[in-house]
Amino acid sequence: MKPNRILTVLFLLGLALFAWWGDARMDRLLWRILNLGAIYAIAAVGYTVINGITGQFSLGPHGFMLLGAYFTTLLILPLEQKRAVWIFDPLVPPFSQFSLPESGFVLALVAGGVVAVLAAVVVGVPALRALRGDYLAIATLGFGEIIFLLVANLRGLTNGAMGIKGIPFYTNLKWAVGALVVLTYAAVRLKNSSFGRALRAIREDELAAESMGINVFRHKFLAFMFSAFCAGVAGGLMATLIGTITPDLFRFFVTFYLLMIIVLGGLGSISGAIVGGFIFATVFEALRFIDTAVVPGMRMVVFALLLILLMLFFRRGLFGREEFSWDWIGRGASRVWRWAWAKMSSF
Repeated sequence: MKPNRILTVLFLLGLALFAWWGDARMDRLLWRILNLGAIYAIAAVGYTVINGITGQFSLGPHGFMLLGAYFTTLLILPLEQKRAVWIFDPLVPPFSQFSLPESGFVLALVAGGVVAVLAAVVVGVPALRALRGDYLAIATLGFGEIIFLLVANLRGLTNGAMGIKGIPFYTNLKWAVGALVVLTYAAVRLKNSSFGRALRAIREDELAAESMGINVFRHKFLAFMFSAFCAGVAGGLMATLIGTITPDLFRFFVTFYLLMIIVLGGLGSISGAIVGGFIFATVFEALRFIDTAVVPGMRMVVFALLLILLMLFFRRGLFGREEFSWDWIGRGASRVWRWAWAKMSSF
């Protein structure tokens, strides 16, 4: 086995042990921040595939997260809680007649991702075939707002603006980090394949890519569906982390957060999306005092200013379009060792 693969296996084993230990003994605030970081990272990985790697400016991931959150909740919410929540309008069948046990949580997450993919098919077929650039961004933004309005008004299915409370707290570090590892592996394999090279060609010049025989619509469409699936899974994890959801929880500002994350990490870098997700979750919680001590909603102003500064002075982000590799650490350690040896030799 190659040394880099051995290091990767050891890292994953260490990550699994850390998740197991963290769920049992970690400080609850830090535990929550790490879970939020993993959830944001999952959505950002999918967003990087369509926005950073493929170069398609989509503004609809909040709609996919909304669908994933509600569908996952409808599958795993206990029957007695469903009867308690849907007071004015009864919950429609078949969701009113069954509830998955905790062992079915993975199935519910996957189902939430699949529903998001089906929505991506509905909006992606006309939008990706006919639109690009700013027009695509407007179309996907409109889709997200349509989903919001539907969820806010279909009271027999979503309980409307009152939302859903009493959701079981199934999300933990094992599930969140595990989902992040699986979807990151899929995204990395996709990026490094011939399919990923075609996506990068589309990002640079769609007409040139099409003249080389690449089916531009097919590649953009599949990347869009992968992004939607990641967002749906992230929404399901979010719902079962906080225990209550309303349509307002997944407004456009969620897409704004993801845009900031992938810009911070570096457009086109999956590693940057993961690191950016955890940095964002940490800063987001650290700035919570601004909403309570200054003006409610002031955090959004701070994040808007940070995004402007990033675009002006740090456009390439932390990773640019590069990915993390163990060779980076090896080269860094070698430089530190040579520097330390030279200092010791000078005495």
